[in-house]
Amino acid sequence: MLNDFFFRIRHLFRRNVAEGELEQELRFHRERELEKYMKSGLEEAEALRRLRMSFGGLDQIKEECQDAWGTRLFETLLQDLRYGSRVLCKSPGFTIIALLTLALGIGANTAIFSILYGILLRTLPYQDAARLIMLRETTPRVAGTVSVSYPDFLDWRAQNTAFSEMAAVNSVGFNLSGIDQPENVSGQAVSANFLSMLGMRPLLGRDFDASEEKAGSAAVVLLSYPLWQSHFGGDRNVLGRSIALDGRAFSIIGVLPADFRWTEKTDLLEPIAVWVNSHASSHDRGERGDMAVLGRLAPNVSFERGQAQMQSIAARLANAYPGTNDQFGVALQPIRDVFVGDIRPAVILLFVAVTFVLLIACANVANLFLMRGTGRSREIALRMAIGASRGRIIAQMLTESLILTLLGGLAGVALAVAVIRGLVGLMPVEMLAGATVGLSGPALLFTAAVVLLSTFLFGLAPAGRSAKADLQLELKDGGRTASGSASQARWRVILVVAEISLALVLLVGAGLITKSFFRLLAVDAGIRTEHVLTMQIDLRTAQYDKDPAVLNFWDRLLAAVSQLPSVQATALGTGLPLTGDHSRTDITIAGMDPPKPGSYPHPDVHIISPAYINALGLRLVRGRTFSDDDNEHAPKVAIINSLAARQLFSRRDPIGGRFYFGSTDTDRKAPEWRTVVGVVGDTRLYGLANPSRLEVYVPFHQFAPGSMKLIVKSATEQSSLTSEVRSAVASLDKDQPVFDIETMDQYVRDSVSTRRITFFVLGCFSALALVLAGIGIYGVISYSVAQRRREIGIRVALGAQSSDVLQMVITQGAKIALAGVLTGIAASLCLTRLMSNLLFSVSSTDPPTFVAVAAAILFTALLASYIPARRALRVDPISTLRCE
Repeated sequence: MLNDFFFRIRHLFRRNVAEGELEQELRFHRERELEKYMKSGLEEAEALRRLRMSFGGLDQIKEECQDAWGTRLFETLLQDLRYGSRVLCKSPGFTIIALLTLALGIGANTAIFSILYGILLRTLPYQDAARLIMLRETTPRVAGTVSVSYPDFLDWRAQNTAFSEMAAVNSVGFNLSGIDQPENVSGQAVSANFLSMLGMRPLLGRDFDASEEKAGSAAVVLLSYPLWQSHFGGDRNVLGRSIALDGRAFSIIGVLPADFRWTEKTDLLEPIAVWVNSHASSHDRGERGDMAVLGRLAPNVSFERGQAQMQSIAARLANAYPGTNDQFGVALQPIRDVFVGDIRPAVILLFVAVTFVLLIACANVANLFLMRGTGRSREIALRMAIGASRGRIIAQMLTESLILTLLGGLAGVALAVAVIRGLVGLMPVEMLAGATVGLSGPALLFTAAVVLLSTFLFGLAPAGRSAKADLQLELKDGGRTASGSASQARWRVILVVAEISLALVLLVGAGLITKSFFRLLAVDAGIRTEHVLTMQIDLRTAQYDKDPAVLNFWDRLLAAVSQLPSVQATALGTGLPLTGDHSRTDITIAGMDPPKPGSYPHPDVHIISPAYINALGLRLVRGRTFSDDDNEHAPKVAIINSLAARQLFSRRDPIGGRFYFGSTDTDRKAPEWRTVVGVVGDTRLYGLANPSRLEVYVPFHQFAPGSMKLIVKSATEQSSLTSEVRSAVASLDKDQPVFDIETMDQYVRDSVSTRRITFFVLGCFSALALVLAGIGIYGVISYSVAQRRREIGIRVALGAQSSDVLQMVITQGAKIALAGVLTGIAASLCLTRLMSNLLFSVSSTDPPTFVAVAAAILFTALLASYIPARRALRVDPISTLRCE
């Protein structure tokens, strides 16, 4: 078998040598046979006659041998490739247009599939990732999910049987000091079985063991691969060394593998027990900070069964601890969905859109082949007349299609590389969640499949039509075949109608996304973002474990930054609008009827400095803002937003109203009442697309938070301020990092990043589809005019006016466009409903959008028809009739 294979390869690449050897062997057998006949007493002439009768022709035997060897098929393919290449080179205009069209379609598909594969399909680096489930708590007071309290996690782990393992995962942050430039690093405090549950092992060193999940365990960490490379130069002797985190020494016991990924940026891991020991409030069942739970479903346990059991456990905890757990449930989410987040619908939408672009491109090229096939009808008829079968004609035409798609695929891959780089550059890092997006093996396989599919999509119909030529009509002297058959004209019109329909669907989708995007940008965030720079500062070291030290640092920082040139306002706050930063708690309103457990008002609480409202431009609706007099010695005060004023103080003036943090269900100590002194406008804390929530503001001197956002409003650009602020912080504490440096304008852009990318890419694809559809209409009408020159000449000779000819041609284009528009509208009404979750304040059947898109399509069609129509007016009837 192997010898046969090498023989066939040798025959392909050394054909002359192989055929020479075959001919010598055949001649040898003929001579032996002839000698046999002559020895039997036959004359030479009779012997030759019998030899020809029994042996056959030499060329015939050669072909039979080649068929037996299986090399004739390859030879035929090579012949078709050579002939197809020559034919395409003779029509450079046709070839270039077809190549560009296919390159755009294939390149766009390859680029979007690469993104889809990298984000949605690439296998996560975990063992049996499909059975890994993220668990969080739910409550009707908050949309979506909330974090898990550590006591609840311990109960879940002890009481469930649906999960073979569970691990707590709590987001943590550290100030890394002892280096040239102090910085903040992110990490996770995890249970000891976290890595083993993922099926991962450290690249260096060891994993956490069970003893490190108990109280009093040593402070140890596992470094991420990037942190190991950037801060330790990849030194394999890093094990056992210490690293200063929050001014405390942690021993390095290992390094995570390079392919480790988590849903958040993770520079290191620490044992959950170390985090619990340093956070006394973690033992409070009502303290739901930043913890999630990772679980692995037990064998033969379905997702639904696991969810049902966890809801049952949540119900038992609600009965046992109504003050903290009433109305709390459990939400389960596959780990893949956690990584993907909200980007899945947008990526799928773009993939569908780019598939439409490919179909439009294939329809365009198919139309080109149909029109070109009409011009080659006499050539094809001649080939069939001298013995070529319909199958050979179709194979030849498909080979030409294959050459075009292969070249278009190569050009498309080069285009895809550039498109991928551009799109990845537009995506925020958080959106990718550590996913690697690039031109991968699966993406290239997808491109190969697209190339083969495209070959048949645009090549098969034209090839089939060409192979059905009427030989007598095509070869008849004086026969007029240039006009092509009615069926071919019908096919061309159908393809253009399909192009217009697909283009309209894309344009409607793009129009809805565009309208939604700009309506979202028009949403009032409740703040002024111009020239506002923000940065995070966390006071984590032991020197700030007392409130006076914390307040002293914040006061000195505000004073130092306020003195910088061009600074107009300086403020501090624990949260910022549009960022999702929040700290929630129950509150009890004076005079309110005690609600049932778990139903107390649950606002977001912001601890701020007096200048916060002015620096961010919040609107003061009633009352006053905070002042320096609202300090730790003054009466406790608060400011609420307009929504809180309407919901919590609907029947009375909120100014002077009182409340305290907590509820009668959970707090047994005497309440600390606060008086409302002001009402400010609502903000969009969770992004422009999400509604406002209840918000409460309290002065930072009455809380002394250790982590705050520094807000600097300046009269000029903020780029030069960063280094000056860093210097001001370093003058107060050289080991204090400044991080998360962003402008408020950037936060606005980030809050609409998914919609912005969808709007941009879908808009580009839709514009491309409109251009391709316009080219398709132009091609069909232009070709029709060229084939109807005689008819037009006769009409003009019989007295037809220029306006009559113009109207005839434009009407033809308008009918085609109208058919495409009506078909496209019907399809759009069905398909746009699937993208409702990507729209904001826009209906999926928005009439103005449909009307505008239909008008744009019709205008494009009329414009594309007008150019050939003007050419038709230049037909000279005398010259046309003389040629006849």
